[in-house]
Amino acid sequence: MFNAMILLRRFYLCFCALLCWPLVLSAQQDADTAGVTFFEAKIRPVLVKHCYSCHSAEAKIVRGGLRLDTRQALLRGGDSGPGLVPRKPTASQLLSALRYDGLEMPPEGKLPTSIIADFEQWIRMGAPDPREEVLAPRPKRQIDYQEAMKFWAFVPPALVIPPAIREPQGVHNPIDRFVLARLQETGLRPVGPADRNTLIRRVTFGLTGLPPSPSEVEAFLEDERPDAFTRVIDRLLGSRHYGERWARHWLDVARYGEDQAHTFKARRYPHGHRYRDWVVGALNADMPYDRFVQNQIAADLIGDSSSRFARLAALGFFAMGPVYYQDNGEKAKALADEWDDRVDTLSRGLLGLTLSCARCHDHKYDPITMEDYYGLAGIFASTQYQERPVVTPEVVQERRQADDRVKKHQLEMDRFLDTQARELRPSLVARIPDYVVAAWTLRNRRQSAPKDKKLSEKVARELKLSEELIKRWEVYLYDTGKATSRPYLSSWFAWLANQAVAQDQSDDAEVRAAVRQQGETLQQAALATLPRRQELFRRFGENVAFVDAGDRAVVTPGHVPLGNLFDDKAGTSLAAALVSDRFKAVATAASLGVDRVTAGWGNVAQIAAGIRFHFIHLGSDDRSHGAIVNDAWGKQGGIRTLGQDSPANLGRTEQGIGMHANALITFDLDEIRRAGLLPADQKFVFKVDRAGINDDIFGSDASVHIAVILSKPHSKPEVYDAILAGYVNGRRQKVEENDKEYYFAGPLPPPLQADGKYVQFTIPVSPAARYLTLVTTGAGAPTANSINCDHSVFSGVRLELDPLPPAALAVHEETQKEEQSASLRGAQDRIAAMLLSELLFDQGLLAVPANEVAGLLPDPVAAEWKVRQTQQAKLKQQAAAIQILTAHALQDSGGADLQIYRSGDPANPGETAPRSFPAILTEGKRRPFEPSGSGRLELAQAITAPGNPLTARVIVNRVWAGHFGFGLVRTPSNFGTLGERPTHPQLLDWLALRFVEHGWSLKWLHRTILHSATYQRSARFDQQNDAVDADNRLLWRMNRRRLEVEPWRDAMLAVSGNLDRALGGVSQSLDEAANRRRTLYGFVSRHKLNELLRLFDFPDPNITSDRRASTTVPLQQLFVLNSDFMTRQARSLALHLVRDVPAGGAARIRRAYELLFARAPTSEEVAVGVEFLEQVKSAGKAESNLSGWEQYALGLLASNEFTYID
Repeated sequence: MFNAMILLRRFYLCFCALLCWPLVLSAQQDADTAGVTFFEAKIRPVLVKHCYSCHSAEAKIVRGGLRLDTRQALLRGGDSGPGLVPRKPTASQLLSALRYDGLEMPPEGKLPTSIIADFEQWIRMGAPDPREEVLAPRPKRQIDYQEAMKFWAFVPPALVIPPAIREPQGVHNPIDRFVLARLQETGLRPVGPADRNTLIRRVTFGLTGLPPSPSEVEAFLEDERPDAFTRVIDRLLGSRHYGERWARHWLDVARYGEDQAHTFKARRYPHGHRYRDWVVGALNADMPYDRFVQNQIAADLIGDSSSRFARLAALGFFAMGPVYYQDNGEKAKALADEWDDRVDTLSRGLLGLTLSCARCHDHKYDPITMEDYYGLAGIFASTQYQERPVVTPEVVQERRQADDRVKKHQLEMDRFLDTQARELRPSLVARIPDYVVAAWTLRNRRQSAPKDKKLSEKVARELKLSEELIKRWEVYLYDTGKATSRPYLSSWFAWLANQAVAQDQSDDAEVRAAVRQQGETLQQAALATLPRRQELFRRFGENVAFVDAGDRAVVTPGHVPLGNLFDDKAGTSLAAALVSDRFKAVATAASLGVDRVTAGWGNVAQIAAGIRFHFIHLGSDDRSHGAIVNDAWGKQGGIRTLGQDSPANLGRTEQGIGMHANALITFDLDEIRRAGLLPADQKFVFKVDRAGINDDIFGSDASVHIAVILSKPHSKPEVYDAILAGYVNGRRQKVEENDKEYYFAGPLPPPLQADGKYVQFTIPVSPAARYLTLVTTGAGAPTANSINCDHSVFSGVRLELDPLPPAALAVHEETQKEEQSASLRGAQDRIAAMLLSELLFDQGLLAVPANEVAGLLPDPVAAEWKVRQTQQAKLKQQAAAIQILTAHALQDSGGADLQIYRSGDPANPGETAPRSFPAILTEGKRRPFEPSGSGRLELAQAITAPGNPLTARVIVNRVWAGHFGFGLVRTPSNFGTLGERPTHPQLLDWLALRFVEHGWSLKWLHRTILHSATYQRSARFDQQNDAVDADNRLLWRMNRRRLEVEPWRDAMLAVSGNLDRALGGVSQSLDEAANRRRTLYGFVSRHKLNELLRLFDFPDPNITSDRRASTTVPLQQLFVLNSDFMTRQARSLALHLVRDVPAGGAARIRRAYELLFARAPTSEEVAVGVEFLEQVKSAGKAESNLSGWEQYALGLLASNEFTYID
């Protein structure tokens, strides 16, 4: 009958649907008609009038690859992705462009608001469009690699014989033949050689970034040997300052910076100077350039593993790159942006190619595909940032052992103090009268100074007693509610009843004497029972005064039942805490080992300081009920997990912890380690015998999720590495981070039901773990009450020491039997045990805090403690002497290929691009790297392979540009189609081949260039040559150049006598007046570049830079004339000149010219100087606060001749 009714109902519904279908169809047709009408009236006319000229089949060039003249073309989109998404205006690029939000279309002016609103409405309607023309599939770009490899940059350098020339007398080496041949082709004649003063200044700045000293200039001028200039070059290349000068050239390419362009979550690079110093050292050592490059890509993977540590700093080339925000769901895009930075730096910096142009589409001009781009990006996606030691593994191990010795000795000291503290307590019975008086004094003075928060500290200091013990005694002596249970205090309470408690009697000597007498009475009672201490404690327990008989526990050695800690406060010893196990004790943040207790947090909870976890995936909400309690699921009844129905008001049945849903508790494992006098690196195993729903609601529809999280503090504010492990319902669960919040990722295990089935947890807890968090959430439907009958329990929850200590169960069993019969041995003995327990137990009245014990030790023990302290200081000093220097480096994180992001959008992945080198550089054939590893090793080898046509050319061109101001290719980072062609292609190839033949030696390259007559030419202007070659592309003279900011500032420090020439070390702010170091060692900020650097054209450290701009703005001159820095240098220079030439006058002026300009002044320049100084002297005190010589020095420092190199 039931089945028949269901069939009848289904038939009825289907019949109704068939009757209504024509009406639905008609309504849909009406809507379609209305939509098309709207399109024809409102949309098509606008597209035809404003868009088709650039975005239709009629356009000569379809802009951005986007056509708008068919429905299919509009939906397919162009280079930037789909033109629109039906019913999603905010995701439609067409509407964004019309709004001038990013793109601005039409370019001639923004359309009226009403038209833009029509487009938005049309998109919301589903973008109805009757234009049904079907376009042919967009053909995939096919690269003819054989043809592409004919482009000059992809043709391997060919061996070229230097050309013969008509007049060889101006030839110093083959470079000159190539240059003179071009000049002769165009009928130009080179200018003559530079004079020796100019030449030594040029080459000294060129190789070291510093001015030559007068003695160096004089030595060169007087050296008449044919190889005099060679000697100068060799001396400068051997100078350690050579590496500093050319490191700065390289750091521009490496976009060196020591922070990020943002401040929030910004990764800092405090060890960044090690990369900079590695570059300096490598250049000074003339490391072959191929190895120089390989180390910066894969130092951790190449060469002998025993020596890699010294090269790891080289990985800063990529490791110190920019990182981007990964918040608000932007993690994938941020990672893609970071990979793009690495690809861009690699390709432009080392290969002279703009590969990043292929991130969103195949390169428009060069034979580079998206597969090429993502083949490289996959290498960096398989690589992760890591700070690594740059010392040998032996040194790391030595430091680890030294630190272990410190920890071990500290633990021995702590245990020694703990033992001495326990042995000290009985001797402190003699101080009972003192503490009674102190407690009475404190209580009395509270009457006259009720708001003095430091009153107890003052009393303790006055009476030379422990402040903590005084406060305990005050509570103890004035707890009148326990007067009857403490008969040994009956005399005190009787006396106290007759005192004026509201009056401060602390200065009354007679009353004070009476108080001391009461203390002596209590002292006598304690002394009478003290000889029986061990017997009484063995019978009744050392904690008899603090723990009810029913709450005393016997714990397996090495076990820490976590619920046992709830009734003990922070500061209690672990041993004392474990023997008390109060039933239904409530966990609070003040409980021993408990960091926090939270309930009803909503979606996101802070599980520990700075660690936020998103629990919405587990069904958390803002409901809360009850507390987290020991051995019970709530205040109602105990824990039972037999899988059988039970009453709700059970007594204590099983050890464990219970809580409602949306509750969590975090334990501080370090606090537990300290409380147990355990090593700081003590390992545990976290165990739960049965976790699930308590038996009292067995068979109900309750369901929960139970999670366990191990965590540690973040290693750095910007590094999210806090979560060590996460478990849900007994199973290990992946944890990920997004927007500064962690969450459980991937499919979750099924919730736990009230069906008698439980899960277990056995989780290793490493020494790194600081926090252990237990979490429960309701797992019902979203509309269900998450805290309705969800009695979550952790039965048998505990930490176990790893490894466990030897079992001592027999002793505990014997103790337990004695405890059970203790009550039969006499009430008087129990009272005596109570008194001693109150005095001597860990929370007792004479239990001096650990930090105060040392000062109370008797002489022989105090001497031993002093020896231990001295030994600990020595051990710490020995450990600190073993420095573990670290560098910002890389390590492989896997070997996964990336999918191509269509239009550069991570949310739109396409085909997989195997990690590989661009096909144009591997003879047009894609050669995937090995599937294992990141591919960095293969990348380093491919870039420096002999057959690579670009690497040697690119670095040769950069070095040439460093000496001449411009490269043979004037676009140093773009050798592609849009880059400039080489002015002397054969010379470039000759240098590249010879460079490789000479072992990739940069110093060989410098020598070869500097020995040429081309380099040694004058910068003299020639009208006839200028008319033909105004840009000096054919090198008929040397280019006159302005010093970059670094050698300019360094030169001022040098000539003024202020320069600190120390090599390497931590960066220092250039804003500090006392900073006299070379500018190379100034802190380079991506977020806020130093004003001096910014003002004088320092490149943006966020991106690789191929050359320095040279601007002239008024602010530069204001800096030169008015800045504190320039004033300090002018004063120092004047003082320097006074020391060198005390007599002053023309001789001092000549000395100034020798220092600043490496030449002697003309007679006219001397006369001008003398006249200026006399005018200043005769004018007396003028507007300037500088002396005449200081003003003269400032004028010379500000001069063009000082700023420029001829």
